[in-house]
Amino acid sequence: MMEKPIRLLLIEDDQEDVLLIRELLSDIGGQSFLLKYAGELEAGLEMAAAGEVDIVLLDLSLPDSQGLETFIRLYGEIPGVPIVVMSGLNDERIALTAVREGAQDYLVKGHVDHNILARTIRYAIERKRVEEELRLSLEKLRRSLEKTISAMSLAVEIRDPYTAGHQREVTKLVEAIGREMGLEKEQLDGVRLAAEVHDLGKINIPAEILSKPGPLTPIEFNLIQTHPKVGFDILKSIEFPWPIDRIVHQHHERINGSGYPEGLTGSEILLEAKILSVADVVEAMSSHRPYRPALGVEKALNEIVLHRGTLYDADVVDVCIKLFRERKFRFGNS
Repeated sequence: MMEKPIRLLLIEDDQEDVLLIRELLSDIGGQSFLLKYAGELEAGLEMAAAGEVDIVLLDLSLPDSQGLETFIRLYGEIPGVPIVVMSGLNDERIALTAVREGAQDYLVKGHVDHNILARTIRYAIERKRVEEELRLSLEKLRRSLEKTISAMSLAVEIRDPYTAGHQREVTKLVEAIGREMGLEKEQLDGVRLAAEVHDLGKINIPAEILSKPGPLTPIEFNLIQTHPKVGFDILKSIEFPWPIDRIVHQHHERINGSGYPEGLTGSEILLEAKILSVADVVEAMSSHRPYRPALGVEKALNEIVLHRGTLYDADVVDVCIKLFRERKFRFGNS
């Protein structure tokens, strides 16, 4: 039984090579092809953008584009369509770079028969399909993990109504600082999710201590200081793709070693934890607590400036100040 025709776009300016590809395709038994042809990259881009293409065979030497930039530009326009690069150059370096950039394969003209071409086309289409299924599965898993984080965050806010919204506001500032510092998406996702549950360990602290209107006793304060470790112990059993457990564990560390629970210093503390610690202090000081009224954003900013480079990372402090003073960042309750 004849399989469904494969819609193939050939972007090639050499007419002899076009005829050769047509001949090779016609010799592939059990499979038919709907062949579209473009002699220039711009024309190929238009055809690809119109859709209805299962795979692209791309020559790297075209009248309006040359070299790997040709592939990179096409791949940027149609990342969901498998692209097989064809070249007259038997250059291993170029081949490896093309595959690393997203090409499904690299064929050398003059070294391709109909069997190789058929195998390459089928493999490229199947591989792209599997990649897409894997991507969708990972996205689904990521959404499930984020929902888990949100549920944990809600549990903390229900447990500690006086700081309801604290984690949410800290998360907004953490994300703003991370973006301003140029964090990669994965790193930014990790610190954002860690911020949402950074006080998870407070689940283990009696409600009467969390809501106590007066100063804490030394014993009560020591108990409060256990929450980063408790949060770490809860989170470490979950296999997140981000170091959420370590970020939560370190968010009360200070770069001069005066923080808790481990007394870490400088480079021993994750950058994400340094960002979270600054955002946590600024939001906490700006907001009402059972034992004191809100101190306001200005006092909070003065605090991190005063201890810039000793308690708090200097670069993180500078970015935080910039956000409030120049970018006009505000908390939701400001």
